[in-house]
Amino acid sequence: MPSFEKTQVINCSTAQMFDVVIDIEKYPEFLPWVTKAHILSSTHDELSAELCADFAGIQQSFQTVDRFLRHKLIEVRLLQGPFKFLQSLWTFDDLGENRCRVHFSIDFEFNNRMLSLVASPIFNKACQSMVCEFEKRALTLYKSA
Repeated sequence: MPSFEKTQVINCSTAQMFDVVIDIEKYPEFLPWVTKAHILSSTHDELSAELCADFAGIQQSFQTVDRFLRHKLIEVRLLQGPFKFLQSLWTFDDLGENRCRVHFSIDFEFNNRMLSLVASPIFNKACQSMVCEFEKRALTLYKSA
């Protein structure tokens, strides 16, 4: 099963980074592989969302449930979609002075062999750039103010 993990220190607060990651409806603005995203339901510590991803011209929608502890962690699990398994975890550790340590991990497996052959390399590359893309978004939003 493909997996990826990255930890990085970022020059933004934990609140800022958390807010960027949890703002799922904005993903199409800065994640090139996400074409649509919207929240299906939301409570004080959980939301469900539907995203549409473009895997080399193949559009695939999937739904997740995201459980979170504000400014600390976000756990993402698959509800339905083209994956046999999808789980990711974001953690945010405060380092003071508008710095934080972000940890991202993801495990996934597509449920269709043909889709896996086409989409796994693209999705794997997207996962590897995930932290960087979110960092760029946070710096754009919060460091230009």
